[in-house]
Amino acid sequence: MEPGKALKEVEKVIVSSPAKERSDDVAFLKKYIGTNYNIIGLAVPYQRYLYKKGYSFSALSPEEQIKIWDSIWKQSNQHEVLTQAIFFWEKNINTIAPKKAWDSIKTWTPKIDNWAHSDGLSGLYSSLLEIIPDTILPQLKKWNSSKSPWERRQSVVSLMHYHSKRKEVLPYSTLIALVENLLSDEDYFVQKGVGWALREIGNHYPKETFTFLKKNYAKISGVAFSAAAEKLSEKQKEELKELRKAARKKK
Repeated sequence: MEPGKALKEVEKVIVSSPAKERSDDVAFLKKYIGTNYNIIGLAVPYQRYLYKKGYSFSALSPEEQIKIWDSIWKQSNQHEVLTQAIFFWEKNINTIAPKKAWDSIKTWTPKIDNWAHSDGLSGLYSSLLEIIPDTILPQLKKWNSSKSPWERRQSVVSLMHYHSKRKEVLPYSTLIALVENLLSDEDYFVQKGVGWALREIGNHYPKETFTFLKKNYAKISGVAFSAAAEKLSEKQKEELKELRKAARKKK
């Protein structure tokens, strides 16, 4: 199928979704997600239902669908349509050759303008990082100093995404170096990513990460700290909060 026809088909399915499946406050949802793309406010479970229901080209092999979904991602300006492309890779990330998957989705980051798509791609990148780290890690290091805040966010959230899903994890020193580079980043969503990364790294390297938090308590933003401390014990949280409170008083 021609990619242009596939795009029209997916867009038609999305925009013709019944009103009962749409958000009552699309303006709020668009602001919450932080996207400038068109959005009709479909709940994620319903979006997954539509993907599972399939399209006329869904019977093609995953390899045959790569170019179709790549074109859909790069041409569409509809938030839910872009999400369908991410769902394709979530389903097939472990069935397509890692290098082939990476060659396609590494080019998707420039299209990101919101945390939902950012996190979706981070999950994919993290899966590939576990398999072909020598290929993925250099790109994450490059993104770590990018002018694009979304690429900087990808560079840390993609390191583990969710610790519970990882069988292989990079050395602590490798992970924390990328996070430390962004402690003073001024972008809100990058700081959210820093906090996310610290939380997940802490799940695997608890002692080392807590030591890092104690050493850098004054440097970590409030946005990052709330996420980073999420899995700490109450005692650890209180210790860090007292340190941060004392540091604020000195200013």
